[in-house]
Amino acid sequence: MKLLNKISLWFIGVVLLITPISMYIGLLNIKKAMDQAEINRMTAANDQAAVLLKAGNTDSQFTQGRPILIRKINAPLPENRVQIEESYKHTDENGKKECLIRVNSYYQIAGQNYQISSYDYVTKADEILSGMLHSIFWKMLLVILSLLLCARILSRYIFTPFRHTMKAIKHFSIKEKTPLRLQHTNTKEFRELNIFLEKMTDKAIEDYTSVKEFSENASHELQTPLAVLRSKMELLTETRIDASQAGLIEEMYKAIDKLSLINRSLLFLTKLENHEFDTSELLDFRISCQEVLHTYEERTALKKLQVTTVFPDQVPLKIHPVLAEILLSNLFSNAIRHNNENGHIKISLTRDRLIMQNTGTPPAIPTEELFMRFKKGDQCNSGIGLGLSIVKQICQLHHFTVTYTYNKGWHTLSIYFNKHTENKEALPEKQEEDLHIPAAVS
Repeated sequence: MKLLNKISLWFIGVVLLITPISMYIGLLNIKKAMDQAEINRMTAANDQAAVLLKAGNTDSQFTQGRPILIRKINAPLPENRVQIEESYKHTDENGKKECLIRVNSYYQIAGQNYQISSYDYVTKADEILSGMLHSIFWKMLLVILSLLLCARILSRYIFTPFRHTMKAIKHFSIKEKTPLRLQHTNTKEFRELNIFLEKMTDKAIEDYTSVKEFSENASHELQTPLAVLRSKMELLTETRIDASQAGLIEEMYKAIDKLSLINRSLLFLTKLENHEFDTSELLDFRISCQEVLHTYEERTALKKLQVTTVFPDQVPLKIHPVLAEILLSNLFSNAIRHNNENGHIKISLTRDRLIMQNTGTPPAIPTEELFMRFKKGDQCNSGIGLGLSIVKQICQLHHFTVTYTYNKGWHTLSIYFNKHTENKEALPEKQEEDLHIPAAVS
């Protein structure tokens, strides 16, 4: 929900809460003021009747058009010379129950005590309430309409710089290394926000550039001593060595190759985390599966593995071609490496998911930990423990869901694509890119 809509709802809620309370208080004040005004008028009328009585007028005289009742009393005058009586009576005119207010005033005129009474019917509280409810309804309707109109005006004019800022942030890319420059605004809060965002993005670009250069330089510098070690090892093999020395040299070769693979894999993971493989093209994932599977035919034959595949006609998927190859290569390599002799591999591909199953021994650690870096199901194998970490990173980059389970001798790795994989747009031709990345990591 938009910010202005939330503010509008809160304001309307406060108005709806306060209005009944203020209306009740206003009703009481209006009723009290009306009654007091009527009492004051009747008190003044009684005083005028007393003045006329002193002047010798008859007690049947009406003063100011009001009914006046004048009677002699033999009892002493009460301490309170003005007494107010309020009651509800049915009137003869309309037969409805009306509020009657009577004012009794006491005087002593020419040694005789008199009671002069005036009365009148006043508007009832429910009638005032009915009128107030009618006016409140239109008032609330006017307030809500005015509020919605003001919110639209605020959104269009006052919040325009904020919308420009949000749009600029959405299109900001740290890889392009273009500083974020935002629209000038006279609003203090928006201006402070823009200054903070510009400083933050500038710092992010600077840090990204530094980390990227460091990782690339470190990878390049590590390759140089590894190449030197490999060449020295080759020279060493040309000298006279015995069998035990040859075994040691072979182990050193494997360690060097493994170190080189770790270096390239970590660099590749860094590129994935920095989103350097963005793509907006659709790829036929079925063709990628067939090509990678063809690449591993010799390895499956050496281990005497039986491969079963179920592929549809087309699987259009929005994924970088190189990343698709890396993803499938790691999956196939793991399925072969961690399989038994004369084992089985089952590959099922649909428009919604890819499921790869292979026979093998149970993993030594929980399957969810195998997606962590340098975690291996069998610590004795020659893998480096980065294969599934790369698989998970590629899936996260493309918003895929990946799961790994083991049940009754079968390893099952499932990748669920998003719902947009059924897009029927035309597939572009596959483009190859010359990137220095590992073909498969385990």
